[in-house]
Amino acid sequence: MTAIKKYQILESKGFWIKSKGKEVTEVIISFGKSSIIISDTNATPLDHWNFNSIVILQKRTRSTIFSPGPEREEQLIVQDKEMIEAMTIICEHSKISSNPMPKFNYFIKLVIPLLMVFFFFYLPSMLRFITLDIIEPYHEVIFVNTLLEKEDSVGNICPKQKETVGLEKMIASSYGIETGINISITKSSLPSPVILPGGVIIVPFDWFLQSESYQKFEALLNLALDAFEGRKVFIYFLKEQKLSTLLYHILGLDVQFRLNLGNYYVSENELDIAANTNNYIKDEEWISIRNSCLN
Repeated sequence: MTAIKKYQILESKGFWIKSKGKEVTEVIISFGKSSIIISDTNATPLDHWNFNSIVILQKRTRSTIFSPGPEREEQLIVQDKEMIEAMTIICEHSKISSNPMPKFNYFIKLVIPLLMVFFFFYLPSMLRFITLDIIEPYHEVIFVNTLLEKEDSVGNICPKQKETVGLEKMIASSYGIETGINISITKSSLPSPVILPGGVIIVPFDWFLQSESYQKFEALLNLALDAFEGRKVFIYFLKEQKLSTLLYHILGLDVQFRLNLGNYYVSENELDIAANTNNYIKDEEWISIRNSCLN
């Protein structure tokens, strides 16, 4: 049997040149399953070439010259058509094998850029979307409170008056804020108010001592309502997290989220832009909030 099914036995005469400058020797070429055997006219083996090493050096009208490799000096001149055809098939197969699966390589070259685009542009958004879907709105405040307590970034929260509680419920109900509203006044030294996920609004008590604090507090509520709509501030919170943190949370593993309070401060410019004539607050509610830390 040979490597080509249609040939049970394939032999032919040929001319073998062992190296440059050597005389041409008439030989018998035997085509096998994985190699050719070159023998002299007395059937004494002189050499054998593995199929995967054979290359075509030159094609002529009546003959073809083969070699056991581009770095070898040996040559085999074959004139028999069937032997030329068989050895050419082997050479072509060797070329395919030396460059395996070009279509697969093309596929890989195409897929890798697509995967890079996916990982850089779509994977972060997908992880945030899944995390947003997993975490219910009323759980947002749990994340915030846990992080605030751990980092001890805000303390000295003043007692909340019933008028403030009533204002929170009214705003949450009127504007459909799923997380609810939690207005906290703190004696801690903060540079400005903070709007956090979970409907949390933290205002430093000293902030109320400035002029036009009533109008600015109204503007602060406007900003907060916009941030809580569609869970915008929580989505921003998720963008702060590492992708590995989101992935581990999705998989149900215990992970530590992070909260950079500096990213949630409200600037004076934002308050000026958000200022309007809406009157959320009754006089008694305003007095209760403003004087929270005096009671």
